[in-house]
Amino acid sequence: MSNTLERAFNTLKSGNAEERAEAVTFLGEEQYAPAVPYLAQLVREGDPGTRYLAAQALSKIGDEAESAVTDLLVALRFDDMFLRMAATAALINIGHPAVPGLVKALFDDNKAVRRASAMALGKIGSERAIKPLEVACKDGDAGVSRFAKEAIERIQEQSA
Repeated sequence: MSNTLERAFNTLKSGNAEERAEAVTFLGEEQYAPAVPYLAQLVREGDPGTRYLAAQALSKIGDEAESAVTDLLVALRFDDMFLRMAATAALINIGHPAVPGLVKALFDDNKAVRRASAMALGKIGSERAIKPLEVACKDGDAGVSRFAKEAIERIQEQSA
């Protein structure tokens, strides 16, 4: 591990808010997978800005951030549109390991969570999501049903 990565990782664990924000961003850019548990904790417990940066960093780390799926799914429920977008992007980049949780989120009480999960499932492209997406097409929220229909079309195009 380079000295710069090591310093950023230590700052992530113990630095002040401003230094930690820089470290979070740097570790995401470097796709530093050992930081995933700490980034997931920041998504769960950080201030709004830190949560957003941590979700973005997890998105850049991609499929190696699989252990953060649960925390990212919880973040979809926070009343913060920017965090929800960053968490959705991270779940999409993590890919197939996020599918079971996203399927469950299709039936969340919060329509924003249902919309985000339908969109993410379409971008991930898992055929396992088609049946639940068909159910979501009948959602009372027009946005959810539209995203579910688009997701099914996208998955079918990808598998064709």
